[in-house]
Amino acid sequence: MAFAALGVGFLFIAAACGSSSKSSSSSTSAAATTASSAAGSTSSSAAGGSSTSAGATPAGGCSAPDTSIDATEGTGAGQVVADLTCAQTKPVKAVGDPIVIGFQNHEGDPNGSFPEFRETAQATVDYINNELGGLGGDVLTGKAGRPIKLDTCAMAVNPADSIKCANQLIGDKPFTVVSALNFFGNHFPIYAKANVSVLVGTPITVGDFTSPNVYALGTGGGCLGAHTGVVKYAAVGLGAKRIAVPWSDTPPGVVCYYDLEKKPLDVLQGAVKGTSPAAGSIPSLVQMGVAIKPANPDDTPQVTQILNFKPDAIVFSAQGADCYNLIDTLKRLGWTPAKIPLILTGACIDVAALKAEGDAAKGIYFQGSAGGNVLDPSSNPTPRLKLESSTYNTKMAQYKVAPAEITKGFSTQGFYMMMTIWEQADAIVRSGQQLTPATFNAALAKTHNAHAFFSVPIGCADAPTPYVAICAGKIAITQWDGATFKTVKDIWDGTDLIAGTQLKPGP
Repeated sequence: MAFAALGVGFLFIAAACGSSSKSSSSSTSAAATTASSAAGSTSSSAAGGSSTSAGATPAGGCSAPDTSIDATEGTGAGQVVADLTCAQTKPVKAVGDPIVIGFQNHEGDPNGSFPEFRETAQATVDYINNELGGLGGDVLTGKAGRPIKLDTCAMAVNPADSIKCANQLIGDKPFTVVSALNFFGNHFPIYAKANVSVLVGTPITVGDFTSPNVYALGTGGGCLGAHTGVVKYAAVGLGAKRIAVPWSDTPPGVVCYYDLEKKPLDVLQGAVKGTSPAAGSIPSLVQMGVAIKPANPDDTPQVTQILNFKPDAIVFSAQGADCYNLIDTLKRLGWTPAKIPLILTGACIDVAALKAEGDAAKGIYFQGSAGGNVLDPSSNPTPRLKLESSTYNTKMAQYKVAPAEITKGFSTQGFYMMMTIWEQADAIVRSGQQLTPATFNAALAKTHNAHAFFSVPIGCADAPTPYVAICAGKIAITQWDGATFKTVKDIWDGTDLIAGTQLKPGP
């Protein structure tokens, strides 16, 4: 599977949907209102949320939001800093009937299994419920919102399981559904028929990129930002003229390779026309794609083919185990990062596995999201990013996520997804509206220059056609030094390479 997870420099948040979501019931953008002062008293609503009046004074010991940082760090950044800081000394516990959020995730299948995505999502829900007041509350004034109930469904990597999970979750009448990642995209019509929005953690299919009422929250726009970004970094950032692209031979892997790796390289070479300023700028560029099945027991034939191509750079994205199978085979056949740069997406991040590789892993490049480094709080450039990354590491440990799981790319995604829901829900209530599925859906669709955890601002209303469910295309490029990730490019964007092109989901 070709994916991109939140790497170590993290960018993500809500993605815009198509015309269906943008024509939802009228709502003030959550992103446009999160800079408001702390909310006042809370009143319950029949639609499953709460409403407040703005202008209340923070409780003793808590400070009002510093909205001066919103211009550069995203609308709502100041509010989030104030809330997280206040909760450290004056936590607020959620009360009342729970708000059900569905969670659909691949688990228990060697072709794709990501339990860490769910584990950190649940730990984040526990943090939100116990310390941040649930959904629709107000930490600064001590007002409790309602608790989240995470309704999970694990699925094998087959289309029937995807549909089964969607039908199961719809039966529980969720407020919204998180699709952690899904290889098929066949679940969207089920949610659309029930008028339930879907928040995608890692967009990897055409449906993830283009469906109405779908919000692809994933870092760098999932495959769209990560894969275009890493191939552009290989060709433009490193100046490679011969690029090998092993790719994960799964249904989403086919889409991500042909549309978001091969096509951007063809644009740079001039074989495909596009509107990017870089189109046709590297006519001597040569590429080779090599399909690799997930859980492949022996990558020797594929790696031999790659090395015989004599590449200047190698680019790869897959589930973690497949990434390290590739690295081990490359290493066994004489490769080192110093000889041929290897650029991986955040889906491959596993700190324990990298340390186990020893010197062989030093110098490998990774995609992350533009902005901050979630695994190393002290390295972040702003107090806001330091606080958010510190909160992730501290709270995941506090709520019983295993240390090895905390440092995986998809683990950070689980935190990000649930914190985004919390932030947007509280902003809706703070603006004076009721928190309902409709106001939540409309608020996400309208976000622009919005705060994103660990990251630079994003904007759902700015999604490019035809990729209308994507609004976070920027990534970061980091490099593993044997102990941690060092930022090489804090903001890098390859999405220009698909501008003016047609979707190419296969050969």
